[in-house]
Amino acid sequence: MNNSERYPKILMILFFIFSFGIHVFSQNNLSPYVDNVGQLNYSSLDFWYARKVKESILLSGNTIELFGVGKVDSKSDFYDTTLNDKKSPWATTNIYSKMVLDIGNTRVFPEKRENGYCCRLETSIRKDNIAGLKVEVLIAGTLFVGDLIEPIKSLKDPLKNVNQGVLFTRKPKAVKFDYKYKVGNQRVKAIYSTDPAEGNDKSEFCLILQKRWEDKNGNVFATRIGGARQFFIGTVKEWINDSTFPIYYGDITHLKEYDAKTMGLIPGSGEVFVKNSQGKMVSLVETGWGKPNDVPTHLIFYFTSSYQGILYTGSTETVFWVDNIEFVY
Repeated sequence: MNNSERYPKILMILFFIFSFGIHVFSQNNLSPYVDNVGQLNYSSLDFWYARKVKESILLSGNTIELFGVGKVDSKSDFYDTTLNDKKSPWATTNIYSKMVLDIGNTRVFPEKRENGYCCRLETSIRKDNIAGLKVEVLIAGTLFVGDLIEPIKSLKDPLKNVNQGVLFTRKPKAVKFDYKYKVGNQRVKAIYSTDPAEGNDKSEFCLILQKRWEDKNGNVFATRIGGARQFFIGTVKEWINDSTFPIYYGDITHLKEYDAKTMGLIPGSGEVFVKNSQGKMVSLVETGWGKPNDVPTHLIFYFTSSYQGILYTGSTETVFWVDNIEFVY
């Protein structure tokens, strides 16, 4: 073979290797929180760490542990409130607040289960007396994908502190997990003071697959590709293992189970905030239902002890346990 024949073949091989490398890099870059079989990192819920917040003597005077899902170096500064695992998609409502004083609130806990851990989500009221000013705030335990904008500096507009969703390009058929729960009946709303609230409490899980885009003004839009949602009431004392919930794709308004208030497009079914490319929190708007062949770009996914906990409303009797979260393909 002469040089004129050899060089084109070498160039073709190099082009293939370069193109393949770009493709693999792009796929990994699109899904940094997903392993090679399509599961979210740390979805077994066996790996946890804890940031620490030392509260003032004017509050509890205690060191509060804010648990997170993932792994960090054992030599880390655990009093660094920005500490996290860059590979973990999971965030919680274990909140670091700074309202003049440093405050830590923990509602999501690792709990020993067999040879590993599960996640315990609790709804509870934090009560403080600061120089004679009594403050009562209800917080629900929530495990979600995304991140929390910390430190929280105000009780106003709590949704604007929650960046919901992570990059995700898979299309699972269902989501499977273990769970049990004890959901209270009597609800209250506690923000500064505690007042009765109508209706019974509900624990909840929700999954939404979206195809997002951003306009030139930084507004974020999406089409709804698929979703699943389930509410839990009453009490289930024993673990229900490998419970599977189907993910419905496309326009689901024709389904007999469809309820626009809980399954409809955002913001009609509830307001959601996301971080745009400039790092600004903006309200997300879903413009319609996706087509069967559409591929998602983002995943919203959460488990919460009280479905209206983000609005400081729920039952302090409610506890929701989850474990072994898995996508079914």
